[in-house]
Amino acid sequence: MRFLAKTLLLASGLACLAAVPTARAQTLLFDYVGFDYEDPVVVPGTFGGVGNGYVSVGEVPGVFSPLTSDQTNYEYTYVLTGLTSASRVVAGSFVVVTYSGPGTLTIYEDSRSTGTPFDYGINPPNGTAPLSFNDGTAILVGDITDFRYILNTSTGSGSFDARFEAVGGTQLGSIPLNQRTGWTFAGATGNTISIPQGYAHQVDGQTFLNKPTPVRNGSWGELKRRYR
Repeated sequence: MRFLAKTLLLASGLACLAAVPTARAQTLLFDYVGFDYEDPVVVPGTFGGVGNGYVSVGEVPGVFSPLTSDQTNYEYTYVLTGLTSASRVVAGSFVVVTYSGPGTLTIYEDSRSTGTPFDYGINPPNGTAPLSFNDGTAILVGDITDFRYILNTSTGSGSFDARFEAVGGTQLGSIPLNQRTGWTFAGATGNTISIPQGYAHQVDGQTFLNKPTPVRNGSWGELKRRYR
């Protein structure tokens, strides 16, 4: 109960943030924006129902050293799969969902001139999601463990966090062996823009080594201009 109380206190603070915190540049591996949904659905109508699968798709507008990217000529997208709700605790307006895994997060690089532009579509999985997000070259593959999702049902906002370990991809060799573990995968969710039909939340986050510092503003506006 003491752990749950601390968790909910943390959730309350995170839910009040208007934007996702930004990690110091030298410790940031990549950032991402997108939408999430559940598949398979064992408990209909209940986000995080025990047994429901969690999926997130979106774009990766920032890829940082020791990784490299060419945002002008290539489109970078991500797909997160393999997570299943193991427990769902409700306390007032807060819902805390913990997931079993590991999940797999993969970042793809796809040519803007010859590739397929990503398209969320509606009611995923569909003909374009996740298919238009997982085409191209897998430049980074990571294991996601200890994934926890905290949702404030009164506002629709929330946060999530997990551990990230780089395990594959064409650029894995650019990450020193002693730097492939210890990353934090975290972000915030909200309902500040229109969500395509069938998706649950907007997601905006980063993968970093150290504790986040300043607040980043305008992420949802950028996402609104980009999502199809």
